[in-house]
Amino acid sequence: MHSFDPEIAKKVGVNAAVIYQNIVWWTQKNAANNKHHHDGRHWTYNSIKAFDVLFPYLTTAQIRRALEKLETSGLLLSGTFNKIGYDRTKWYCPSEQIHLSKIANGFVRNDEPIPVSKPDIKPDTLFGEKTPKQRKVKRSISLPDGWVPSDQNIEDAMKRGFTTEETNNEAEQFRNYHQSKGSAFKDWDAAWRTWLGNAKKFARSRPTRNGGGHNALMAGFASYAAQLED
Repeated sequence: MHSFDPEIAKKVGVNAAVIYQNIVWWTQKNAANNKHHHDGRHWTYNSIKAFDVLFPYLTTAQIRRALEKLETSGLLLSGTFNKIGYDRTKWYCPSEQIHLSKIANGFVRNDEPIPVSKPDIKPDTLFGEKTPKQRKVKRSISLPDGWVPSDQNIEDAMKRGFTTEETNNEAEQFRNYHQSKGSAFKDWDAAWRTWLGNAKKFARSRPTRNGGGHNALMAGFASYAAQLED
């Protein structure tokens, strides 16, 4: 989510407004899926490293200052709800309730909020949950335009020992490769995990001058790609 509300930007600057809109989008997504509910609110979490990957056009210092501005101005609340005591990853949520219809476009004004529920629609259907029949006929799709790693994608990379810079590099290669090939998969998160596994597996051969390492990675991924289409 890379958009911003001009009114928010007037208060805290464009950088902070863009990060704010991203946090709003994730907290509303978590609210729709009834995830990360603490102290009567829905939250999202990210480390500074993860923000670095999500916002490659901002420096670490700019991200830190933006988050501090958002907290100081009262637009964001922060907390720690990590399961492991020594994990100090910060959690964030907007201080005021933001309607789903507003975050769909950072420039929307005076819009009506999307109803939380309707008598004739089950909650799972309202929030996009697939029925058992729909799951069976799930089709392969192309990589969305402008794809960037999600929170879970970044977490998957970090669990495998990738640094922020390495994650950025792998994400760029992953996007370029699949867009050039016109790849289509049912589960792009699974494709990303396979890519990361192959990136580690073929890492030793990647520094060669003739690009043999990169070709080895491509060949290695191709050998696993067919599994994802089943």
